[in-house]
Amino acid sequence: MPADYLPLLVFPEKQVLQPEKGKGFPPGEQRVPIHGIQVTRVGRQVEKLEDDFVRYQASLTGGLAGLEPEMVLVIEIVGRLDEFKQAVEAVGLEWLGETELDDLESDDDGFYEVDESGQRVGRALSGRMFLAMSNMNGLRKILSLWDQWKENRRLPHGKTKWEVVFKQLNVLRRWGIEETLIETQMIDQWRNFVDPIEPEQKVAFQIELFYRKNPEKRRKNEALIRRLVANLEGRTLSDFIDMPQIAFHAVKAELPARAIQSLLNQVTEGGANIDIELFKFSGIMYFRPTGQSLAISDDGEGAPGAFPQDVSDLAPVAALLDGAPLQLHDALKDRLLVDDVFGLEDTYQPGERKHGTAMASLILHGDRSNLESIPLRRKLYCIPIMQPDHQTLSHNEHMPDEVFFEDRIHIAVRRMFEGTGDVPAQAPLVKVINLSIGDTSRAFIHTPSPWARLLDWLSYRYRVLFCVSAGNYDDGIDIGLNQQQFAALSEADKIKASIKAISKNLSLRRLLSPAEALNAITVGAAHTDNSGDAYPQFGQRMDVLPSQLLFSPASRFGLGFRRSIKPDILMQGGRQLYKAPMLAASSQFSIDKSVAAPGQKVAVDSRQQGELSNEVFSRGTSNATALATRSAARIYDMLDSLRTNEGENIPETLMSVLIKTLLVHGAKQDTEGKKHIEAALKDKSNSHQFKQVIARYLGYGAVDIERVLTCTAQRATVLGCDEIRENEVHEYAFPIPVGFSSQKIWRRLVVTLAWFTPINTDHRNLREAKLTLEPGNGNWSSQLLKLDRQDGDYNQVQRGTVQHEVLEGKSQIQAFVDGMSLRIRVVCKKDATARLDAIIPYGLAVTLEAKEDIPIYEQVRSRIKQPIRIAQGIR
Repeated sequence: MPADYLPLLVFPEKQVLQPEKGKGFPPGEQRVPIHGIQVTRVGRQVEKLEDDFVRYQASLTGGLAGLEPEMVLVIEIVGRLDEFKQAVEAVGLEWLGETELDDLESDDDGFYEVDESGQRVGRALSGRMFLAMSNMNGLRKILSLWDQWKENRRLPHGKTKWEVVFKQLNVLRRWGIEETLIETQMIDQWRNFVDPIEPEQKVAFQIELFYRKNPEKRRKNEALIRRLVANLEGRTLSDFIDMPQIAFHAVKAELPARAIQSLLNQVTEGGANIDIELFKFSGIMYFRPTGQSLAISDDGEGAPGAFPQDVSDLAPVAALLDGAPLQLHDALKDRLLVDDVFGLEDTYQPGERKHGTAMASLILHGDRSNLESIPLRRKLYCIPIMQPDHQTLSHNEHMPDEVFFEDRIHIAVRRMFEGTGDVPAQAPLVKVINLSIGDTSRAFIHTPSPWARLLDWLSYRYRVLFCVSAGNYDDGIDIGLNQQQFAALSEADKIKASIKAISKNLSLRRLLSPAEALNAITVGAAHTDNSGDAYPQFGQRMDVLPSQLLFSPASRFGLGFRRSIKPDILMQGGRQLYKAPMLAASSQFSIDKSVAAPGQKVAVDSRQQGELSNEVFSRGTSNATALATRSAARIYDMLDSLRTNEGENIPETLMSVLIKTLLVHGAKQDTEGKKHIEAALKDKSNSHQFKQVIARYLGYGAVDIERVLTCTAQRATVLGCDEIRENEVHEYAFPIPVGFSSQKIWRRLVVTLAWFTPINTDHRNLREAKLTLEPGNGNWSSQLLKLDRQDGDYNQVQRGTVQHEVLEGKSQIQAFVDGMSLRIRVVCKKDATARLDAIIPYGLAVTLEAKEDIPIYEQVRSRIKQPIRIAQGIR
């Protein structure tokens, strides 16, 4: 960073206003089936549900005999239905949660929407899915209410919410094998796994239970699971994990392959009458795989590098949860604080400290090919949570079968901020935690995973930011052209063909848990690096996406929870090459995992004893996430400099949320990159929502971190941060430079709001606090600056915990006198809660710039604080 830099500015104050009543936009009118049709269609489901319960009760033998029969009811409705929990509990059912449903099909006799003129609207419907645990008594009460509604369409006082349910009811059934085994793809994985192995070989998996509010019921379910597993000659591999903060109750277990094969045979035969008690127990929500590995590049020794020797004893503000790093590597020596709380360092052999070493190298040094990159000023705090898998030939780092990701991360983070037992907090100053790992068996679908919910809970509790990788897609790409045909294309057509090929398997490229976490910054990989164009040509390696303005072809994509923008940002992830097909007629290009350029140069653990300076090239979303964490640490130092050198009041408790704000504030969707995506994918069916299509691939865009660390004469950034309560409005005044008066110039305004929210696991929205960013007195285009939104869909940017607005204008600005301000409001509303009691920390960043020679910084600063002082440079 240059010595004569212009520091960021800080809003001196805010106003607290009374909230305005929102008018909103009336939704289309929903039509439901007429009473007679609804009675017929739902009546069949009610009869089947009764029969299912009776059959289930009669089938309880052995380990389940003598228990009160229960089953989980799935109540799926079309349209809106709020505050249904009380109605469920009023009839004796136990509330288990709810989920948003999208893209439900309309039908002629049933559900559809009409517009204001009464014309049918041909769009997908939305709805809700409610889950409730019911015994026979609870089911009888529902059936009694159904019979009353069926006869006279009315229900007694206190039960009228069920009238709405029956009118809008689409599906009423029991939770079954479709959810527990098929949707989790457990059946498919088991089919691929057990066929060639011996019947007595053990197969490990994870059992996730519905979270029962009563602790006694949870303990009974634990004892029952142990018994059912033992009856199949299996065993539990771990203690039960019971985390009420995120409604997570689970255990690791194993069974002999023959028991799994018996289940597969019954599923193949129809699956209606599973007689294996473990797999029909109603208390189980999901069966899932366990013991996942990290994807690692091919082995390679690399070449020696030379590293700066200056180190610092400054306390760490960044932490790394990963595999164990090679502490004695020249790149890392005296720069790490390793806290081996799980005793994992002794499990490593020479050459096995791969992932943690690479991530630590990137956080501390950045891409070593970038000659302008300098080491961080602070040490990096590390807790190893992965370990080598010595049961496989690769020895890749993994999470063992008997260990929960959630447990190790919870222990590690608590140790940082609270300590354990007699051990005090080990890294209380940490503001950002790097998680360049993900669960390869758990791609995000609809509902956030326990791991994601844990990050959200920890983030709010400790006010710490998690940077999480979106995940890599290591399979090949079927481009639909053989090598010769593809090589003959122009670069633009190569890009178009590859984007189209990638778009065809988006369902396989969903985010890996915990990348869907609401409070986290999810990082995707940009297809760029600093390794230069002169990289080795061997093995027919090809760049199938020859543009450094786009996403990496090996990255995973969003959207996130409730169709929010995920990944949030892209960071450099290295150019990922692919190998041309071996067969002349093939169109399948396979990923190249070599350690040669292009890519990002990182430290490597050599198998050769005494080699402690080697470096290799790697790439992927893990790298991008490490660079995001490095940027977060640099932002902290910049903010700390504002406090020290500029006397700004930035509370330590708000530093992490302000870091989150500034990470996204530096993001911009590249114009040429968007044009490539439009050329490949835009058509009549998606043209009206194409901003959402672009956000799936680019998030808010690639981050230029230098833009948020300093200002220029023509670019001023002003920061705000505070805590806000429900129904409060905080208004900030951003001075409009008088030099804009009567000018017809290009100008850009970037406004970013970020916050940490508590979560409510009982509610479909999960997010308790909804903050929004609004211009005072009208909209952006009607303001004096006359600005139009460039990136991001208006609704989509309000669905997560970051709202990032990029606005531009170039029309004539009317004349005005000095003293005009742009009013920017932060509004806090409740979301997944009846009342928001929590205090919500937030950060705000506002940047105004122009290309013309207008002294924007000077004119903004003169209205905010005293004349400019030149600060000393920081790293």
